[in-house]
Amino acid sequence: MRPRTLLAWLAVGAAALTFLLWALPRLTPFAPERWTLSRDDAEAAALELAEDLGGVPESPFVIVNRSTDERLLYRLSELVNGGGALESVRGSRLIRGLRYWRVSIYDPDDTDGSWSHQVSLSPTGQLLQLERRIDEDEELGALSPEDARARAERLLAELGFDLAAYGEPVVRAQDRDQRTDLELRYSDGERLLGERFDYGLDVKFAGDRLVGFSGFFDDPDEDSLTSRLQPIGLWQFAWIYVGMLLTPLAAIPFVRRYHAGEVGVRRGLQIAAVMAIAGFLSVVFTAAGTSASWSFGILSKPQTAVVVVFLFSVTFYMPLAALGFLGWTVGESICRERWGRKLAGFDALFRGQWRNATFARASLRGLICGLLILAVAFAFLILRPRGVFMFDLVEGAPSWGSTEWWGLPVFCTGLLYALYVALFGQLFLVPWLASLFGRSGRWLGPLAALLIAAALFFPPAILLPTVWTFAVSLVFYGVAMLVFLRYGVFASFVALFTANVLPVAIPLVGAGHPTIELNAALLLLAAALPALLSFRYLFGGRELVYRWEDVPPHVRRIAERERHKVELETARGIQSSILPDLPPELNGVQLSHRYLPATEVGGDFYDVLALDDGRLAVAVGDVAGHGVSSGLVMSMAKSALAVQVTFDPEVQAVFRTLNRMVFQSARRRLLTTLCYALVDPRSLELDFASAGHLFPYRVSRGGRVEALESVSYPLGVRDTIEIRTRVAKLEPGDKLFLYSDGVVESTPDGGSEPFGFGRLEESLRRHAGRGVHGLRDGVLGDLEAFVGTRPLEDDLTVLVLEMPAAAA
Repeated sequence: MRPRTLLAWLAVGAAALTFLLWALPRLTPFAPERWTLSRDDAEAAALELAEDLGGVPESPFVIVNRSTDERLLYRLSELVNGGGALESVRGSRLIRGLRYWRVSIYDPDDTDGSWSHQVSLSPTGQLLQLERRIDEDEELGALSPEDARARAERLLAELGFDLAAYGEPVVRAQDRDQRTDLELRYSDGERLLGERFDYGLDVKFAGDRLVGFSGFFDDPDEDSLTSRLQPIGLWQFAWIYVGMLLTPLAAIPFVRRYHAGEVGVRRGLQIAAVMAIAGFLSVVFTAAGTSASWSFGILSKPQTAVVVVFLFSVTFYMPLAALGFLGWTVGESICRERWGRKLAGFDALFRGQWRNATFARASLRGLICGLLILAVAFAFLILRPRGVFMFDLVEGAPSWGSTEWWGLPVFCTGLLYALYVALFGQLFLVPWLASLFGRSGRWLGPLAALLIAAALFFPPAILLPTVWTFAVSLVFYGVAMLVFLRYGVFASFVALFTANVLPVAIPLVGAGHPTIELNAALLLLAAALPALLSFRYLFGGRELVYRWEDVPPHVRRIAERERHKVELETARGIQSSILPDLPPELNGVQLSHRYLPATEVGGDFYDVLALDDGRLAVAVGDVAGHGVSSGLVMSMAKSALAVQVTFDPEVQAVFRTLNRMVFQSARRRLLTTLCYALVDPRSLELDFASAGHLFPYRVSRGGRVEALESVSYPLGVRDTIEIRTRVAKLEPGDKLFLYSDGVVESTPDGGSEPFGFGRLEESLRRHAGRGVHGLRDGVLGDLEAFVGTRPLEDDLTVLVLEMPAAAA
């Protein structure tokens, strides 16, 4: 890479990063400026506070999640978008309950799925909730509302709440079988969202026992908001489980190419193993947090966490790993044929040859393009209309907070998903879809792959109305698609990984807690690591070199197949150029012919030559087998026929000469059949013979079909051939139909019964009243209707001659 080019890339990266740092606070205006309480700090504080309420289980099972109240986030965004002051929202008491640590404490032997204690703490450690659950059938004493109020206000004062900011409490009672529970609701006088929205503090008593307090937020339009969120919920279900649906579909082209020897599985298995391990580590570290919302009735919470590991591994991570395997094996096979340069960065990585400019360029471009992907997506989000709501961009999965080293599951998930999108969504889908669309596939393939990615892959942000979620996915994956098309799959993978982890890491670099900041810094380092390790090799000029011994066996097979394909195309071109393009009439005889080559080089040949005495020499032949050898023998037979007819066109002489040529020149398995005839259009006489070839047909005007039989063994069986010349008397307007075995031996798609002589004769009778072109096209039309879409397995030759209406 030239210094000027490098400076341009670095300038683009710096500009994109600057824009991201400017855009993030504007996209997430309610994100906490500091997050000084870590996961372990929150757990320790919660256990200590729970002890004050009593009843903490022995050796409790503790789940810690980073949580966001999405309903409150929606209403606050609605307020600010409607003209509300952002600073007043940031300084309000209501926003304290927006993001928090939620610590749930469980009895490890309890199977009802309910927590015994729950504590919520703000990012800076302020207590937001402290509750203990009491069994509904436990008998406890009674408590008067007055005593309950006194105890509640004493608790809130001890916790630092200014009761002057709250209204008079509303006492709610709930009668149970053995006691009466009380709830004292203190409404906040702030009324940030207007009089319709009530929020504040709830202090709760079970009988005469204080069981804690929590915040509350009553949304009068909660049902309407829930209905708006339902499409997103269904879509999220599809994002998670789409891998299970796509895997069997993607396996179809893999199986076809595997049986054709066009794919290798070793590197694909390595990629799948990396993805499976990343997924397993991610789910192991987050299973406890995920299990908070799961319950199986007969299982305790620790057992539920184990089941979550199994279920997510089987239904989500394993299908993604399988799609990564299929994406690489099939996509690499197709790209080796057309877009081999897109694989260079990945080849360098897997071969351990990253100390070169090829890998260094891909790494640097991927890192900077990752910043660009985010910058373009963020610009789109910033410019969205005011009425479009965006959920939290940087929160990530809440269960990522269930481990102190939350950066590891973020890294593993980012790695897994970047490989999934780059290998399956781009390397597999783009060339595979392009091949399906034919000539238009160059642009329709990437477009179709982009639409699939936007619909089925996780979006960078979730917006309401739902159509805007699809729109931002189009932007995000559209830029990633351009990176793939321009710079290859490894640059796209690095870009996608960067775009996945940076929105989570950047806001927490200055969180204020060393562990949180270290996790964020390590994520940023992981994104930049390939570029940092290979940066010095940008200027070395050393490129990745492909040696023959480095080429996998399946790639060698692809190369050999392509070479063979070129040879066959060349041979077919030569063969087609040798066969004549007959005139519509010779010596008063109407002519029509059609030659249809098969997928391989065949041995069919034909010719009609006008003789000086007014007769026509007519020949149709076929060399056994397929391939270049058959084509060469056909060429020699065709040339020998033309030369022999010039010197002596009689039937016996022609067969003797061609038999000697085939016997001396061709291997025994390349036997040749020939039907040769001399047609006299004046006397309407036909001299003919056949050496192993299919009998020609005489078709009268009235529809009578007659096979002109002549029996002899094929050319080249012996050094001499015995031929008996047959003579047939023709009528004015009679047609001669000569053909190769490709006509009667063609079979339909999905069947094994050939077209056969019976169908051919019926077709000849059906079209007998038509001219030479009509008879030819009628028979071929019937054959095409019978065969369907199945490609020809043998050459197909048809030659039709029509005698003059009256003898000259």
